[in-house]
Amino acid sequence: MPGDAPNQSAPFGDGAWDALVSDPAVGVAVVQVDGTIRFANFKTAQLFLAAEPAEVIGKNLGDLFPADWTSERLGILEQIARTGKPVVLRSIRRGTQIQSTMRLLECDEEHDCVLVITHEGEHDIPGRDGEFELIEAQTADLGPLDVLTRRELEVLALIKHGMTLEEIARVLHRSRKTIDNHRQSIARKLGESSRVRLAQIAEAAGLDVADASLKRTSTRRDEPG
Repeated sequence: MPGDAPNQSAPFGDGAWDALVSDPAVGVAVVQVDGTIRFANFKTAQLFLAAEPAEVIGKNLGDLFPADWTSERLGILEQIARTGKPVVLRSIRRGTQIQSTMRLLECDEEHDCVLVITHEGEHDIPGRDGEFELIEAQTADLGPLDVLTRRELEVLALIKHGMTLEEIARVLHRSRKTIDNHRQSIARKLGESSRVRLAQIAEAAGLDVADASLKRTSTRRDEPG
């Protein structure tokens, strides 16, 4: 495979593959169903681990990521191998929303693999309803947002949606004063006092109220979290 992927053939024409894996905005990985990483381009290695591809290729997900994160992904890989149906996975990684499109790919006679194409942010897939299963990750690496409490995450998510303090108070069944206290705490912890900047931070994470209840995890296996 172009890009030094071991024992792997390009899943489509070499020219198209080279263009895809060299795109600085697109993460590309090929992962065996058992979690062994057959290929990862620079964007994937940076996006997930702030690492170089050589530090990732040939490793198993369990060697690199926390157990809860790995377990969830292995379950998705096994589901794709079992059903053959591609998946779109939305998750929060290092405080940024990412979306991965995952398709079954035959690596060789012995191994099924999954091709993982990852973008930052959320992307619509027009005209493809029903072709992909949409999955919301149940673990989140909140990055700089990890300093916030569950309630503060809920408030920040509603700020993202442009709600006033009064509107947030009604949704969360709290007083306006309580919500203002949460807002001030959020601003202090994140070092941002502007509602616009707070909304931008929440938007980058794709933060929704339900995300406040996700299990928090770290980026690397050896990090606390």
